[in-house]
Amino acid sequence: TYRVIPCGQLGAVIFYRSQEVSGDGKINWYFSGYDTNLVQSWVQPVPLPSGRDFLSSTFCSDTLVMLFSETGKSKFSINSLEIIRIIIPAGVLILNSFPLENGDIAGHFSAGKGRVWAGLISRNETGRILTVDPDRGTVSSFPLGTGDRTGLLWIGADSATATLWAMVTRQVTKKITEYYLVQYDSTGALLRETPIQTGTVSQQFTRATVITSGPGEKLILGSYGLAGKGQGGKGSAGGLATGLFSCLVKNGIAQSVRYFNFLEFKNATSFVGESGILYLKKKALKKNRTLGEYSLDYSMQIHDAVRIGGRYVLLAESYSPQYHTESFTDFDFYGRPYTNSYSVFDGYRFFNAIVAGFDAEGSMVWDNCMEIRNLVSFDLAPKVSLFSSGGNLVLCYSSEGKIGSRVIRESEVIEKQDFADVEMLHSDDKLISESKGVLAYWYGNYFLSQGYQEIRNIALENNSKRMVFCFSKLRFDP
Repeated sequence: TYRVIPCGQLGAVIFYRSQEVSGDGKINWYFSGYDTNLVQSWVQPVPLPSGRDFLSSTFCSDTLVMLFSETGKSKFSINSLEIIRIIIPAGVLILNSFPLENGDIAGHFSAGKGRVWAGLISRNETGRILTVDPDRGTVSSFPLGTGDRTGLLWIGADSATATLWAMVTRQVTKKITEYYLVQYDSTGALLRETPIQTGTVSQQFTRATVITSGPGEKLILGSYGLAGKGQGGKGSAGGLATGLFSCLVKNGIAQSVRYFNFLEFKNATSFVGESGILYLKKKALKKNRTLGEYSLDYSMQIHDAVRIGGRYVLLAESYSPQYHTESFTDFDFYGRPYTNSYSVFDGYRFFNAIVAGFDAEGSMVWDNCMEIRNLVSFDLAPKVSLFSSGGNLVLCYSSEGKIGSRVIRESEVIEKQDFADVEMLHSDDKLISESKGVLAYWYGNYFLSQGYQEIRNIALENNSKRMVFCFSKLRFDP
């Protein structure tokens, strides 16, 4: 599978796993550098152990840091963590490999100040963090804290101080989970641990992100769910979301957590439907309850919070697994026919992007949303891009060879959802289907789109139908 990672005005990196076998049974991965005009500038092969897959990346200054590891659960394989650093202007690739303990799987990932941090998921349900100094070739790990059932919601490196911030979960009982904002130094020593009180045991955080909102201040934003509503358990993320939450931490002291139920959003009717809201309001009135006591129970992906125009903006995407049923006829021992049916997983269908703006205290000032149409994917990487243009916010994504976009200004819709075709290579090309389409913000008003396309062109005698991987540079014109 080809992948493209934008690296600002330094260009982009395209990489894929080939079928070439290197020494010691390793597989060659190929990495290529492209400038902002999509002209290839260098190509480098890197041998990685068989079974490795790309997990995550981060780009800072002039260096792209990429994380590779085994994603399976085979107890017979020896897992390790491969870190590739690419110095973009020089086209220099540096590979470091570090062994993992048996059963460890790398999860959350961050890099900064010459260090790489990775959250580890272990078989005994006790989370750890791996800290790596690639230049010195040293690696060490440390536990998330006390307790034998700990997990991670988020980690982020502080490049200025070479420390790490983390949202840590600790399973106390089957129904009670504690949450902490923790700061570690480069050796893993705990510098500060701030407990985050959820208020009630019925509300549990499902995903989180942390952003600096001022000197000595951290603003925690994320999604929450109700206990028993498909929670991930074991201190893990991934439960069903009821709404968004915020919590401001000042000088190591957490303020009260604020909850914002999706049903109470100003734009709730856009993703629930007016009839659905009306039905729930009548139901709440009949049972003498508030609308906020009901839950939509969405599976959510949370983007990193960003500061735009003095507000802290959080983008979330809702999705659900999609299946279809296949049937076949079989015969029993006596030759009598009967029908067998089974479900086939098609991928995750993304159906809404929900965006909200918060002030420095954590109050939600505005909300908005955009429908995501016809986007099914086997991976749960974020699909929608968000960027600021002339005081407005643009939400956009790629699906079926088109770019869907909406322009908003806080709760106001400036331009309704629009779809633009991505230009084909030849004028006679006709798009039959597209898969694994991704639209990523690049720099300025430019984006990179990528995906696999099945194309028919009757003007080409020997290549009337072809499957290609393509990537395009797109400009947004406000």
